Amino acid sequence: MTRKPLRLLLSALLVAGAAAAAALVGSASGSAGASGIAASPTTVQTPNGTIDTKNCVKYAGVESSGSKNSLDPAQQPSSQNSLNVNATYDRLTTEDDNWKVLPDLATSWKSNASGTVWTFNLRKGVTFSDGKPFTSKDVVWTFQRVIDPKTGSEGAPQMSFLTKQGIQAAGPYAVKFITKKPVAELPLLITNKNTFITEAGTPTATLRTKGAGTGPFIPVGFSPNKQVQTFVRNPHYWRPGLPKASCLQLYVIQEANSMLAALQTGQVDFSQQVDYSVVPVLQKDSKVKLLTTGPSTSMTMPMWVDTTPFKDVRVRQALKKVIDRKQMVNTVLHGFGVIGDDNPVPPTSPDAWRHTVPGPDVEGAKSLLAAAGYSSSNPLKVDLYTADVIPAIVNMTQLFKEQAAKAGIQVNVISGPASEYWDNVWLKHPFEISAWSARPAGLALSIAYLQNAPYPETHWKVPAYDALIKKANTTVNSAARRKVYQQAEKMLTLQGGEIIPMFQRVVAAQRSTCTGYTPSIQFVQFDLTHLACK
Repeated sequence: MTRKPLRLLLSALLVAGAAAAAALVGSASGSAGASGIAASPTTVQTPNGTIDTKNCVKYAGVESSGSKNSLDPAQQPSSQNSLNVNATYDRLTTEDDNWKVLPDLATSWKSNASGTVWTFNLRKGVTFSDGKPFTSKDVVWTFQRVIDPKTGSEGAPQMSFLTKQGIQAAGPYAVKFITKKPVAELPLLITNKNTFITEAGTPTATLRTKGAGTGPFIPVGFSPNKQVQTFVRNPHYWRPGLPKASCLQLYVIQEANSMLAALQTGQVDFSQQVDYSVVPVLQKDSKVKLLTTGPSTSMTMPMWVDTTPFKDVRVRQALKKVIDRKQMVNTVLHGFGVIGDDNPVPPTSPDAWRHTVPGPDVEGAKSLLAAAGYSSSNPLKVDLYTADVIPAIVNMTQLFKEQAAKAGIQVNVISGPASEYWDNVWLKHPFEISAWSARPAGLALSIAYLQNAPYPETHWKVPAYDALIKKANTTVNSAARRKVYQQAEKMLTLQGGEIIPMFQRVVAAQRSTCTGYTPSIQFVQFDLTHLACK
């Protein structure tokens, strides 16, 4: 089949998007329900009085965590949680898009000669939003809580080199991380989405609904299923003159045309990401500015490697071989992406095991399927579960279905509501879609693929793979460490259960009257401190 059916679909989306925008021209900016999303409350009661929300900066995310939405940094099933957390807390360190570690609550850090003791010096004069001083006690408590199995944090397996005893205060404004073996990348590895610093001793229930952070904003009346979450400026924030916004409101808009309309009418000021199908419309709109990242979110189709038919590596390899990745990037992402190689490190990265990914090999796929016992009279049939949880991912599955059909594979795409996907579908079916924020190699190769991974979406449990990641974490020489990472990547590409056809270049948006937003390649990292609108 040709790409015509998908192009027709995308054209239809463009027309629908333009029509939706046209229908809204002339409506009042920020009018309730104009784009089909929840209206913002006009006032919000805070401990310091009532605020008028018309002065709030309005930011729309694209992912919903459903009932799992919370303010607890230790649990972040989607970027909806991450937005809340970035607004409320700070980490010891942050990082740029080149994985350079930068100061945050820690001002400096260094290791001993062997790389087994890392000392972080903490920023003085910082207070939590309730006025309590920030000290080393809070850092120790935070990290011990994240790695505690009882917490169930997805960050724990990524920091398996840490022990409770090895996280120690070195006075009120210094912390030591002591490891049994060298961990050369420790500052990078502990700068993950779960290590935002929380006030020592805060109960989990409080962290989930009230928060207790040093971050730029304070949540007001937070409730997991609330349609609009409101945050007000933290008067104790340690960065002078920040945040610029007196208050912040967070939305979730998962439907492409609703996001388009909300941006064009001014119901929201910033969008975490716009659907690629509406980019041409927004490029012509002088009231909206588009912001693009480098290779970012991976678009994936995980297969359970312990379940028929995917437990046969020949089937997994055949499903990978049928993909025309270049066509996917150009058609589904309108060119805003890079080809993937079925492991979480983009081929454009210096850490990639190879930088050129083979094109589609339909005949090779047919040969593998024949060897696995499939034929025209006994075709491979698979159900693929999907939902509009991130822009373009449903279109990706539809094009995959077309491409797989060239090898005689019958893919039944089952699409459901985006609002229910992460709670009721993901991790519950042997072939489905997923998406992962960009991470440095050590973290990207750990979060879903170790035997004790918190999100084992491919059921990949291979001791030899775990041994490679452990070896990489304790290899001091950077060139040698990269080679170990590349071995792990190659194993996933050739044998693993993750199909990763491409990585998105995220296209975010802001109203032309607004400033201060630079989207990160990490879909879970946000600097909300400089957001401002006229």
